[in-house]
Amino acid sequence: MAKIDKKIIDALDRCKIIVRLGVGFDNVDVAAATSRGIMVANIPDFCTEEVSDHAVALILMIARRILPGQKAVREGKWGPMAIEFDSFKRVKEQTVGLYGFGRIARRVAEKAKGAKLNCMAFDPFIPKDVLSAAGVEKVEFKDLLARSDYVSLHTPLTKETENSFGMDQFRAMKKTAWLINTSRGQVIKEDELIAALDQKLIAGAALDVLAKEPPDKNHPLLNRDNVIVTPHMGSWTLDSRNDLQTKGAEEVVRVFKGEEGKKLVNPEVLSK
Repeated sequence: MAKIDKKIIDALDRCKIIVRLGVGFDNVDVAAATSRGIMVANIPDFCTEEVSDHAVALILMIARRILPGQKAVREGKWGPMAIEFDSFKRVKEQTVGLYGFGRIARRVAEKAKGAKLNCMAFDPFIPKDVLSAAGVEKVEFKDLLARSDYVSLHTPLTKETENSFGMDQFRAMKKTAWLINTSRGQVIKEDELIAALDQKLIAGAALDVLAKEPPDKNHPLLNRDNVIVTPHMGSWTLDSRNDLQTKGAEEVVRVFKGEEGKKLVNPEVLSK
């Protein structure tokens, strides 16, 4: 999770490659590394199963009102009076809107469709026929917001996606909709999410990532009944950790053997 900025990169006299042990590489100054002839690699196929599982689990927990049910039992409530019936809606009649349609989002769609959820996606870089082949409707951003019961974020953190969810987007969502984020916290304007929740513009949020991690104990998104926060654990399994460490080491070995890296995010460096 370290920040590998230009100052650090300029101090690296013998570095050949920087490997980000994860999918996102927004903590590495790729341009600075490229200018120094340093390869930068990530592990793009890391934790696809885990994060997609996590996103779908959050959606199903919300749909089936698992946490309110647990809270009701702890308060001594049971049976039909524990939770209002009108807070439930049949899962297969709900829609997941995917913001981005990369590896993880595609697995989310596959698993969500297994639960009979309808799926749509906004991704200007993915052709319609690719989404159609996956049984996912390609929509414009405004339609995704207006029609989704769950808006699930699956995008890298870039200049284009940073702060892409704010008050305008929350106002465009259903008042009964939930925001799911297993990508990067900075995709959301947190202060505006808090305001949207206070104003009941959306029903709630389930977040595995925050803009600042770890959050302060008095962070206003914590301890709300309509907000689920998990500790950036979407990628966690022993299997994924082993895959990550192995694949990262293999990339280093390839470069030290004089070969080209297979997972470079700056392939243009090879022409330098």
